Amino acid sequence: MPLVLWNDSYSVHVTPCDQEHKQLLAVLNALHQAMSVGSGRTVMVPVIQELQKYTVTHFRNEEKLLEKSGYPALAAHRIEHDKFIAKVQQFQQDLEEGRASTVEVIQFLYNWLLTHIKHSDRSYGPYLNAQGIN
Repeated sequence: MPLVLWNDSYSVHVTPCDQEHKQLLAVLNALHQAMSVGSGRTVMVPVIQELQKYTVTHFRNEEKLLEKSGYPALAAHRIEHDKFIAKVQQFQQDLEEGRASTVEVIQFLYNWLLTHIKHSDRSYGPYLNAQGIN
């Protein structure tokens, strides 16, 4: 059973962003699935590497869209992204050195992704929609 099922409460009503958010949640669900069958430690490092690469791509795409549209809260939004990337990089290093638990990582990812999508990202949706970006 997935940890997070996509529903409209996660939608920012901007199709490219929603598609990328679905992919981020799929990575989270893959990690959760591996943990539920006792393989969390085995897949953790590759999943974190995938998440790190994908979030960099997603954040870049999202920030370009926000920059192009003149989104007034872009600087603050970018800071949130930068902090997330730094934390994921730290997790990757900690995992490689045996200092992080899979539970700690999945709790952070779950809380950060859902909070960020439901609050920070949803706040740009109406702004972009008002400019004809759906």
